Amino acid sequence: MRIGIDCRAYGPSGGYIGKYMESFVSYLMENEDTNEYVLFFSDRWAWEFTSESPRFRTIKTSVKPGSSSEQIFFPYELSKEKLDLMLFPSPNIPLFYFGKSVIILSDLVSYFYPGKHLKKSWLRHWYHFILRKSIQKAGSIIVFSEILKRDIIEIFDTHEEKIHLIPPMNFPIKWGEENEAKQFLMKENISDKYILSVGELREYKNIPRLLQAYSFLLKENETSKSSQKTSFSEASIDLVLVGKEDPTYHEIRSTLIALGLQNRVHIYNVLDEEKIGFLYKNASLYVLSSLYEGSEQSILTPLAFNLPIISSLLPAITKILGKDDAVFFRPMSIIEIQEALKKILSDATSRKNTKDMSLYSTPSISRQILNVFSLHKKDLSSSET
Repeated sequence: MRIGIDCRAYGPSGGYIGKYMESFVSYLMENEDTNEYVLFFSDRWAWEFTSESPRFRTIKTSVKPGSSSEQIFFPYELSKEKLDLMLFPSPNIPLFYFGKSVIILSDLVSYFYPGKHLKKSWLRHWYHFILRKSIQKAGSIIVFSEILKRDIIEIFDTHEEKIHLIPPMNFPIKWGEENEAKQFLMKENISDKYILSVGELREYKNIPRLLQAYSFLLKENETSKSSQKTSFSEASIDLVLVGKEDPTYHEIRSTLIALGLQNRVHIYNVLDEEKIGFLYKNASLYVLSSLYEGSEQSILTPLAFNLPIISSLLPAITKILGKDDAVFFRPMSIIEIQEALKKILSDATSRKNTKDMSLYSTPSISRQILNVFSLHKKDLSSSET
């Protein structure tokens, strides 16, 4: 088969899906020799990507994801390549592309929590229109969880047969020497014990409530110290948030200032992989305070680092973690978040990871994607006969 792959969001700059596509393409180059692949790259990666295999062809495109030109020019660029199948890493098939396609739908965050950039009615309606049309047009839909599969069936009236459940991919994170980690933490003035949360800093991540719970925790501990009552083991515990901030969502910064936590909360929009590795390696616990998650994707890295986890009580997470694996709280309850933090900080050894992380490895996930491709190969063969 001649398979096209949309690589416009490729590499670390493309976020999770960018790393997902980079890992998948790398696997194909090293392990797959039956299909021919046409990779559609943005300007930067078209020059940087190299392959000596004649089975991989790169196409440079200036069409940006989500732009108006995507609807006008991208279908023409795709049609010129006479593809048997096209893989889109998001549910964003151009309206005038009619070839067979597979989409990856990692979550429905922008459907449930559109953010201020989609609050304008026409933008929100346009996004929902493209999402619905892409789900309808796709020959196969790859989803990351059973919860997400059920949502797609119920919300978009989609046939179950074309939805394929493939777990999210986990990417091992490298970190340097222990001395380098200590120097980094000291330079950033991060205390020896700290709470870590990683993920884009948008409304659905529920960070303002986490900040309030953290503030209450600090005040309670100060009161306990002054009255010489036992509290969690260290009074000095910071909160570290890593993730790209939504420039239209100011509630996180305003809450931080209102609570006077500027010296205790460290926010990083961008960090290289090694420094993120330092933070995971040395964290006291990991917190997921989200109002919504489409799958277990957000907890894979803390699981790989064997961190104690406290998490919102969400179906996508409780499907994977039980009460022996994490401490759960209702995300709208600031008091429950505070109590969960205190519980783990008092006894961080009570929760340990027992999950088989090989289920989320690049080879495992890539083989499952290839199995989806093979279904279309059978359909192609039967139509030719």
